Amino acid sequence: MDPQYVGDVLEDIRRVGRATGADEAAEAMAAGMQARLDAVAQAAANAQTHPRVLHLEWVDPLMCGGHWVPEMVEMAGGINCFGDKEKGSFKLEWAEVVDSKPDVIILMPCGFDVKRALEDVPLLAKQEGWASLPAVINNRVYVIDAGAYTSRSGPRLVDGLEIMAEMIHPEIFSDMVPEKGALRLYGDLTKIT
Repeated sequence: MDPQYVGDVLEDIRRVGRATGADEAAEAMAAGMQARLDAVAQAAANAQTHPRVLHLEWVDPLMCGGHWVPEMVEMAGGINCFGDKEKGSFKLEWAEVVDSKPDVIILMPCGFDVKRALEDVPLLAKQEGWASLPAVINNRVYVIDAGAYTSRSGPRLVDGLEIMAEMIHPEIFSDMVPEKGALRLYGDLTKIT
């Protein structure tokens, strides 16, 4: 199993179900997940705006999210600043980030929870031009529990999509973020420790 797309994750669930004699349970799980994916995508398609989203899978070196993450951003109604569904993660230059003018920044260091990911925020906040980014100016910087919701190819990717949908379109989605699942950052981010 080596999924690249969200649909591949659903197929892996079905594959495991077939291999273990749990076809019906696997199909029911995959169908439930697909219904949730479709609900987010349909609601986000009706959004009035489509914010530019910077998803950062790593801070040093600076890397955008890959695999299914760009697809999740699109499904949630955002436009990827970097990354696409056909590539894995790749390195970015800080000047590219500034030039991309993200409306939303989602920090999702691979495998880290929110508490550990917060330790990387000062590395970003000290970069030249950070304070001028639209996402920073408008308090649209988020940290997500990547270990639980974006890094691993399993059922919780659907939860991750719902969380991202609320981050990208809070005017459409609400109550999607579980306790300790993500955090919105406000104010002077250089003081976060």
